Amino acid sequence: MKSSLERLGRRSFARIRRLRGLSAGSPDSAWLSARLPAALLLLPLLAAAGCSGSAAPAAPPPPRLAALIAPQSDGALAGAIRLGAEAAAKEYGYRLDYVEKAAGRPGAGQAEAAGRALKEGAEALLLDPDSEQQLAEVVKLAHAAGAEVITLSDAYPVSGVASAVTIDNREAGRQAGAAMAELLGGYGRVAVLGADSSAPGYEERHAGVLEELARHPAITVAKGYSCGSSSDGCSEAARQLMDEADGIVALQEQGVLSSARESLRRGASSEVKIVGFGSETEQLELLQDGVIDRLVVQSGFNAGYLGMRQADRLLRGEKPEARVALATKAVSPDSMFWMDNQKLLFPFVK
Repeated sequence: MKSSLERLGRRSFARIRRLRGLSAGSPDSAWLSARLPAALLLLPLLAAAGCSGSAAPAAPPPPRLAALIAPQSDGALAGAIRLGAEAAAKEYGYRLDYVEKAAGRPGAGQAEAAGRALKEGAEALLLDPDSEQQLAEVVKLAHAAGAEVITLSDAYPVSGVASAVTIDNREAGRQAGAAMAELLGGYGRVAVLGADSSAPGYEERHAGVLEELARHPAITVAKGYSCGSSSDGCSEAARQLMDEADGIVALQEQGVLSSARESLRRGASSEVKIVGFGSETEQLELLQDGVIDRLVVQSGFNAGYLGMRQADRLLRGEKPEARVALATKAVSPDSMFWMDNQKLLFPFVK
């Protein structure tokens, strides 16, 4: 290598000398000769520098990790939330893990799933909280690991949540009340089938329904009931309300389904109007068949997408929005097929 470089240097020196018309004994020739050894020493360095420029670029760092914690009910809304979060993670360059709760493990919940995600290195946790207690535990674990928490769909009064992506439940309740008033022509008796859940969203929905119905003097509100996720309890409540009211506003999924099933059981004799909340597959089928008269829906896809966008802001050191409002809309058996509503109900529609 050295002899080759020396020959190259000497040939270059001879060429320079010929170009300048120098003789071997001239002063300029002596000056160049004196400096040739130093120039030759630089050639290996220059060659090495040239080689380093062609080296393969360093591998990019792995994408940062966020985790979406599975909710208790893995229905259509949960699936749409996951689709939205995955779309945003891909767009913003993150790896998003979907972490399900441990099956068959006593006491396993979202907090346990969050703990596993944090051990894998998740820097942001996204979840539709199952309860206020579960959310509080998730926040505690996340902060201990230096991670952030973003809630989707539902919001609870738990400090330490970086951003909440949720609907305005009071406004959604007003939309449901307005839909019922329209169905009844501004006259009749309405019962509200509430929820046993302590989630503040249901209370706000109830308040919104009553607020809107109060604007119609010829509509009275009958005594209502509450039920949880049990179909038996909600079915019994729906049976009683069907005998007492001209319309039922059900605040949560099981109440909507139980009211619709009771209406189907009664057949043509049932003229009770049903307004509910949700976009689960069975609810949409019953809406399409006209058993449910109106559904107040939200975009789960948008909830997941906007939640991941807030996570991106956090991880880039920017301040996220403390609360991001999701739009809701009351859809009917006819309007559910409008293109805008198709995109709202079914995130696969382009």
